[in-house]
Amino acid sequence: MKLVRVAALAAVVVIMQGCAFTEAKLDVHANQDVKVAGPLGDVKSIRFNSPQLDDARLDKARIGWKKNGFGQNTADISSKEPVDQVVEKAVAKALTDTKHNVGSAGAVEVVGTVDRFWFDLDVNFWTVKFIGDVQCTLDFVDAQTRQSIYKSKYSGTHSEEKAGGLEATWTMVLNKSLDKLVESIVLDDELAAALNARLAQQPSVASTE
Repeated sequence: MKLVRVAALAAVVVIMQGCAFTEAKLDVHANQDVKVAGPLGDVKSIRFNSPQLDDARLDKARIGWKKNGFGQNTADISSKEPVDQVVEKAVAKALTDTKHNVGSAGAVEVVGTVDRFWFDLDVNFWTVKFIGDVQCTLDFVDAQTRQSIYKSKYSGTHSEEKAGGLEATWTMVLNKSLDKLVESIVLDDELAAALNARLAQQPSVASTE
């Protein structure tokens, strides 16, 4: 029975890793056909500057590790597009999905940091748990006064347990994590309240473009 388990684990690792010593580059992004309704969509239309985020991760070289059957790191998993740009596009999607405008000459700037962007896996005897985790800090700043309107941390996490999976599975897990990040922004009622309060003070922030 022990030999059967070892053989099964070896098979899972082969299915999961492919070439374990070759770097994997994933094309990750929030799914364009996934849209979430929430408090942010109830705010009168605002024009935002395109989000500008700094990559504040401690490990900027990769977004995860390939591992062997013993849990040892064997090769990098990285993103084809810079991580800060991937998250910036996800943040912009949260705004445009809720009928706001994103571009230049906006009334509100969106700045902040990407704090975590990581893919991990937990190898068991019969299955592998794939985990994606994306975290960022966003500061919504009045473009004229340079004062912060609202600042908060946002995160998106998704996991899937399967018998195995290669790059398509890893990409899917991270894409769904980005979807969850978008959702956390759209559903932030405190952000919506802060933007509404700003609109009440300065109606010129609104845009009908």
